[in-house]
Amino acid sequence: MIYFFSLNSFAHRLFSEMELDRKFEIATSCRSVSLWSLEPDRAYPIVHAERINTRYGQSVLVAIVDSPSSSVKVFLPRRYDDVLSDEDLEAINSQRVALLLMYKGTCPRSNSYILELKRE
Repeated sequence: MIYFFSLNSFAHRLFSEMELDRKFEIATSCRSVSLWSLEPDRAYPIVHAERINTRYGQSVLVAIVDSPSSSVKVFLPRRYDDVLSDEDLEAINSQRVALLLMYKGTCPRSNSYILELKRE
């Protein structure tokens, strides 16, 4: 577990120190993935978060660092839309707070995704 934190801390630092043109390239080529495709218990640095309107209603879309040279976008379950305020999203995007997203699997009773947010 400590290995993932040190690797992801490195990836987050690397992403924040990257040149703007490289960040733009990564953001443009960023693909969307499902939560279940994330590696369980791995800490993914969140580099961007936004609230968007989908055909199912509002949702939070986060960009996470998948490797030192790529990022992916993940839609958070709708229940997290009420949890994360606009101020929280602004703090993430302005890098005032560095957060890690961890996928913990699914709840056996409800089959809903279990996520954790941790400070870096």
